Amino acid sequence: MKKGLLLTIGVVANFALFAQAPKVSGVRKVDLTNSNASRADAASVNFLASSAASQRNTNPTIATVGQHFSSSYNALTLLVSSSHCLTANQSLNAVMFTHRISQDWAPDPNVSSGYIQHSWTANYGTSWDSSYYADFTNLGNKRFRYPSGAIINPVGNTTIDNAVNVSSGPYTDGATTSPWKGYYNNYQMMVTGATTNTNVYTTNQPGVYPNDFPRISITSYDDSSAWVTGGLYRDAGASTAVAQGYRGATLMKAKMDNLGVINWSFDSIHPNLHTDGSGVVDAFTQALLGFNANGTVGYCVFFGVDGSQTTSATRSFLPIVYKTINSGTSWTLQPINDFSTIPIIANMLIPASDGQIKPWFDQSQGADVVVDANDQLHIVCAISSGASNHDDSLGFTWTLTGQNGATGRHYMYDVHTTATGWDAWMIDSLMTTSSSTGSIFVDGANSNALVETDARLQVSHSTDRTKLFYMWVDTDPSAAGGENVIPDLFGKGVDLTTGLATARKQFTTSQDFYFHYISNVALVNGTTYSVPATNSIDRSGAHDIATTFDHYFVNDVTFNLNEFNVIIGVNTIESEIGSVNTYPNPANELVNVNLNLVNGGNVSLALFNSIGQQVLVENRALTTGSNLVRLNTSELPSGIYMLVVTSAEGKATSKIVIQ
Repeated sequence: MKKGLLLTIGVVANFALFAQAPKVSGVRKVDLTNSNASRADAASVNFLASSAASQRNTNPTIATVGQHFSSSYNALTLLVSSSHCLTANQSLNAVMFTHRISQDWAPDPNVSSGYIQHSWTANYGTSWDSSYYADFTNLGNKRFRYPSGAIINPVGNTTIDNAVNVSSGPYTDGATTSPWKGYYNNYQMMVTGATTNTNVYTTNQPGVYPNDFPRISITSYDDSSAWVTGGLYRDAGASTAVAQGYRGATLMKAKMDNLGVINWSFDSIHPNLHTDGSGVVDAFTQALLGFNANGTVGYCVFFGVDGSQTTSATRSFLPIVYKTINSGTSWTLQPINDFSTIPIIANMLIPASDGQIKPWFDQSQGADVVVDANDQLHIVCAISSGASNHDDSLGFTWTLTGQNGATGRHYMYDVHTTATGWDAWMIDSLMTTSSSTGSIFVDGANSNALVETDARLQVSHSTDRTKLFYMWVDTDPSAAGGENVIPDLFGKGVDLTTGLATARKQFTTSQDFYFHYISNVALVNGTTYSVPATNSIDRSGAHDIATTFDHYFVNDVTFNLNEFNVIIGVNTIESEIGSVNTYPNPANELVNVNLNLVNGGNVSLALFNSIGQQVLVENRALTTGSNLVRLNTSELPSGIYMLVVTSAEGKATSKIVIQ
């Protein structure tokens, strides 16, 4: 039996163990409005009145979560994990968090909740500096919301005073009907007393580029640029998806000139999205964006149904990818890929009602993209099972149940381009699903409606982009009935040069690690990679997102080079009996063995431990061609095992790591 938490919160497949068939409980239409995740505040908060009565959160678990460094008037800055509110810069040894203004800012009669704040540290959390910029309350009551931020640092600069922070987001006037009126961007030198340079754009005005919610994937690059994506809508403030009329993505670029001035430019991409019978496009409304280190090769990624597709497998929510090789001057649509041909994806899915495997790329558990050192795109997300090929049901996925009626597991993947096409490896599986009935968070400004919690899957990369770090939150299913409501932080790293990964690591045990951000850049010191992280917890203890949230810096999320010692993805063996694929590797509760046999017949699959003892055996009558056998390894201790597959034609062996 595995020891400690590895048993309780280990990786479990979507399918019941002992090779039982999955339990299908029905289909669901994925709520794409969550990808817009917009709320309008009813009114600004008076800073002086609220700060006088403020109290620190006295929750005793806070001490284990990190160092308190700031706060915000509410949690609305934290809703969207793909905003990249947390970033880092190796040359400056700096980490910066962009958020709504602190509830505890020094008394200032003009400060209100619509101000935006940058908080940064150049000594990994020992001390912090900060700056803010105004919400233009006196210029038409424009209230800045949902900020995201990046650090533009010219190549060769190691002095933080010479770097620039940039940020952007939407603004509202607080109206109850169509509150979203436009957007803003800003830049400041990261030095005391620096001038703030803010642009405010009111949509539907002459000369204003149509751009809604520019807050996704903001990242800076070595050519002194930063990019962020927003949305193109008919009316972003409308209350229904049809009235909103999502049409595609805006691309906003900040570029520093030779005088240190930031100039902003705009572009847009209009994909050919499929529309269902009600007039709603089949797509998430967040386009993800990433470039290589020098900002020349980039990818803009939509999750949706391309309207030109005709096969069932590709009439699904798939990556719709646009690529640039000239720093965004032009973008080219890449061919839509059939991901049902990748075994590690297809073998974990349930066929749709027409019998076809339909991989369904999902942003509901968080999603991110990064471009590696070889200019290849990595898409990090969960993949679900599309349920139907009907024109009006392409947004439906199967809902699975697992052991003892618990909600079926979600599988998280790194799906990436290669020199010859697409490939993928499984990162891990989630033990729980997004909260629906058991969320501990409520929205006090919305009749205490429950706030859904998910895995907030994010990815961080080393500066040289040879190592990726996948981070997410999950809950012990025995404690929460299958819903991700009392989560802790988990992560894995992969070395793209060696193809080796770390085992899954658990970084917290406080069961309150939510509304967190992971820096899109990891910092390295010797052989240790540190992934900056923040966690935010409501001050009142009521878990009301409309109240003050305190921000904590977590400085012990680290990976060492000697931890990259296990194989990630599919392990393939070719032999006289055919081909044998094993995954995931490392494994935990279950090992999938895909056998493509030259001849069918009786096959033995045996696992041997490191001293040669047989610890598990399965005897199966299999057919010529493809077969899938699932081995239950939940009772085996962690370690290295040898899988021996024996048939009349001979043997094949493979090393498997069980963690």
